Formats: sequence, C-alpha cells, structure tokens
Amino acid sequence: MDRKLPKKQEIEQLIRLSDNARSRLEQDARSLKHRLDVPARLRDSLKSHPSGWLLGSLASGFVASMLMRRKSAPSVVSKKNRSLPLTLMGLALTAVRPLAKVWLTGHVKNYLTGPPPAPSSTPPISRPTPP
Repeated sequence: MDRKLPKKQEIEQLIRLSDNARSRLEQDARSLKHRLDVPARLRDSLKSHPSGWLLGSLASGFVASMLMRRKSAPSVVSKKNRSLPLTLMGLALTAVRPLAKVWLTGHVKNYLTGPPPAPSSTPPISRPTPP
C-alpha cells in the first residue's frame, strides 16, 4: 500500500503539470493569434487613435505629393489652334461615346448569353373571326 500512494501522488502531480502546460499553450496560442491578426489590430488602433491616423495620412499624402511633383519647365506653353471642323468632330465623338458603350455592352451581353431560344414548334393560337 505504501508503494501505491507515491504513484498516486505522482499521477496527480503529472495531471496538474499537464493541465498547467495545456493552459499555458492555450494562452500562448491566443497571444500568437492576436499578434498575427493584423486587420483586427489595425481596426483596434483606428478606433482608439482616429485623430493620429488622420493626421498621419494627411502628412504622408502631403509628403508623397511633394516627392512626385514634376519640376516645371521654364518653356512657354503654346496654345494649339484647332480648326472648327476638328473641334466639332471632337465634341461629336465625346457625345457618341456613352451611346457606343451601351450598344457595345448590349451586343457583348447577347453574345455571351448565347443565341435566343428557338421558337416553339406549336403554331400560334388563332383568334376566332367575328361573323
């Protein structure tokens, strides 16, 4: 009986040790999942510091616009002289473009959906003629 008591205590100690290890692993898994969940962390940061994000985005946009700004050439900008027919043709093409888009979209849609179904083989119902 003396030998069974230490084994029982050892088993209980091992059970406690495994429970502690399991809880520590669960805690580490939750911590790792939180660290790797970048969208959730960004959402939390945006909710907790909205003014900082706004000022940072404004500053970075300003800096990016300054870096990508073209150097102005000291050349004289000459105005192109267009003739009246060319100007009218340009306006006509601008006006026709939306109509052409709609027409082309309809034709592409009809082409992709396939040919219309064949008419049924039954003759149409004729109406009786009055006497």
